[in-house]
Amino acid sequence: MLDLVANHSSDEHPWFVEARSSRQSPRHDWYLWVPDSRKPPNNWKAVFELGSAWHRNPATGELYLGTFTSHQPEFDWNNPEVREAFLDIMRYWYDLGVDGFRLDVATAYAKDLLLRSNPFSFKANPDFFQKHLYDRNQNAFHNIFRQMRRVADQSPASSGEGSAPGERVLIGEPYGWEPELAASCYGKEGDELHMAFNFDFLNQPWNAEAFRRSAERWYAILPQGAWPDFCLSNHDQPRHVWRYRARDPEVTVARAKTAAAMLLTLRGSPFLYYGEELGMSCVSIPRKDLRDPLGLKTWPLRFLGRDPERTPMQWDDSPGAGFTENRPWLPINPDWKERNVEVQRAKSDSLLSWYRDLLALRREEAALRHGGIRFLEAGKDILAYERSVEASGRRVAVFLNFASRGVKLKNAEEFRVMLGSARSSGSIMNAGESILGPCEVVIACRAV
Repeated sequence: MLDLVANHSSDEHPWFVEARSSRQSPRHDWYLWVPDSRKPPNNWKAVFELGSAWHRNPATGELYLGTFTSHQPEFDWNNPEVREAFLDIMRYWYDLGVDGFRLDVATAYAKDLLLRSNPFSFKANPDFFQKHLYDRNQNAFHNIFRQMRRVADQSPASSGEGSAPGERVLIGEPYGWEPELAASCYGKEGDELHMAFNFDFLNQPWNAEAFRRSAERWYAILPQGAWPDFCLSNHDQPRHVWRYRARDPEVTVARAKTAAAMLLTLRGSPFLYYGEELGMSCVSIPRKDLRDPLGLKTWPLRFLGRDPERTPMQWDDSPGAGFTENRPWLPINPDWKERNVEVQRAKSDSLLSWYRDLLALRREEAALRHGGIRFLEAGKDILAYERSVEASGRRVAVFLNFASRGVKLKNAEEFRVMLGSARSSGSIMNAGESILGPCEVVIACRAV
């Protein structure tokens, strides 16, 4: 998978260097420009610099659009040359055998043709007091997605390991948290993206019922035949281990195991953010070490900066954590000597070992990979559901206790544990009422 950034380029990219040099440049109209008058044409914001999204270019006497930073000028996707250039980029990489693309801020490609100002909103984060009706999520992105999908569907079969013949995938990052926006990216006829990130799920509190409601809503609004996906962390949000932390470090790790089991057993493709399998958390970074323009601009409001979730991967206890022998772009988390791959791989009860066990079970069980899902009523604080393959009759039950205390579980039949955070594989859970321990996970099948 490759990350395709098609909304904007760097201001140092040869395309923009050429485009900004003259209005007669062949690539000038690849970007969005307006005449440089006394004030910008609208109130659109550069969200990582908190100023106007329109930036001066003295060489042409114009303003160019950059709704993230002034260093990220945005393409004009109404220009057919821009579209064909990016479709050619996709064809090039598909021909080399890549499986697909993650499309950065994919629903931001299209902008309002009239450049209307956004109305006011009382919501500060993440919308910065605007309802973003005109600078993102315009309906024109659907046609762009359909063009991209045709390129994906027409590309030759991948020879990559683990790829199905002819399998190509497009995964979109919507520019918004609403699940309806993500669902729309699949297209009404299933002819747009294969998957889109549902950030509503990522933003739920640590609560079994909240996650159930979010998952059920996601399943319900997806077009028929669409394949769901789930994530809990990414490069723009504080890591979920930090968000769902408890005062007791052991409870924090137990919650991380529960979250991992949920992510890897719900119906859909799980997306794991590097380091979450270790329990990497977010730590305060001194201002002198910050790199994120939003974090620098909003200092000392630390909760807006994104550097804490972007620190280097922790491979071992060497000075550079096995990530580098030199000074890294961001400082390494102070706990790298105790929390790293090398240490956790050697411990059977570590969070990393738990992820490996979950992934192994998922590979073995067709019900967990592509089976249907039915939510169960198992008691307060318990998220419970059954994954099943109708053709084989195979059923796998998942019980997740979100409480930091023991909770009564009501199960109608006898189960044999396949994988548990506190019970050995093969042990029996009797029908009736039993107790799930604090943050306990049980993945089981019917006892026979």
